[in-house]
Amino acid sequence: MRALIVDDDPDFAEVLRLGLSAEGVECSATGDGEGAQALLAEHPAGHFDVILLDVQMPGSDGWDLLYELRQAGNETPVIFVTGLERVEQKVKGLALGADDYVVKPIAIPELKARMDAVLRRRETLAPFDYGELRLDLARRRVERDGRRVELSPREFDLLYALVRAKGELVTRGDLLRDVWDLEFDPGTNVLDVHIGRLRRKLDRHGRPLIENERGQGYRVLARRPDEG
Repeated sequence: MRALIVDDDPDFAEVLRLGLSAEGVECSATGDGEGAQALLAEHPAGHFDVILLDVQMPGSDGWDLLYELRQAGNETPVIFVTGLERVEQKVKGLALGADDYVVKPIAIPELKARMDAVLRRRETLAPFDYGELRLDLARRRVERDGRRVELSPREFDLLYALVRAKGELVTRGDLLRDVWDLEFDPGTNVLDVHIGRLRRKLDRHGRPLIENERGQGYRVLARRPDEG
């Protein structure tokens, strides 16, 4: 495993480097976002298996760096290792695309275990194909016939709930439970509205894929581009 440590505290970074090296992790370190960008540019994509990122740094902070990486399409797993411990700060980090968020101080064996867990989770979220659709669960992206389909987080969850049924009907109750965490029908058209939005976005790139049984539920058809 190769890790990139980004922290402006050289003593803490050295503790991480030595501790993780003893765990078999090859570490590189830098003290700010600019240095991290330079190191990433020096190596091919995927060289680093994980980035251990502080938040409070001079210049570009950890929030900015993670945002820039994700905007540029860099999906290297990121674990925030920081002294910021408020819930809203953790939520912000995860919302920006971090894979985990831990608060200093942290024991090296625990950090290594979290790194292993992040990599295992990424492996189980490998992209998969269903007909014309490709869903990238790790990056939460969708393509239809090679073309990107921009979905909101809720629309992605809805499509995933339908696709994993592999053409079988998914009832309205199951969708409300799996996507909205509702154990009952609230008597609104929230599901129908989101299905409508999802259909419009998917159908821009081909024939309709979502089929409904009135009052019962929906299914996604596995159509391929070469079908008549």
